[in-house]
Amino acid sequence: MSVNIKRTGHTAIEVDDIKQSADFYINNFGFEEGYIAEDWGIVRKNGDDIAFIKKGVSHHPPHFGLRVNSNKEVEDAFNNLKDKVRILKELKMHRDNSYSFYFADPDGNVVELIYDPNNP
Repeated sequence: MSVNIKRTGHTAIEVDDIKQSADFYINNFGFEEGYIAEDWGIVRKNGDDIAFIKKGVSHHPPHFGLRVNSNKEVEDAFNNLKDKVRILKELKMHRDNSYSFYFADPDGNVVELIYDPNNP
């Protein structure tokens, strides 16, 4: 079974200051603030996201996201992939109501497969 990916969801990069990084992309490239916290934040433009993770503090690793259409599709993908890839973080509902899991591709790149009702 193939996982039905809707689109690439986001790229998560490590930064020193979440608010400063968000403001840079908002002020210079027209992104909109999605969510800003001390250890994690996200900006959005045209359905694309850049996530910021605080260096040395965040429990999120640098990664890119693949977006699916529902929580059920996240669970189906998890069940399909769990014996084929190294699962890094199990299924989880996040504080922004997104639902995901993390895995490593064959080269060790970290991927988050996610449904985000805030940016469907």
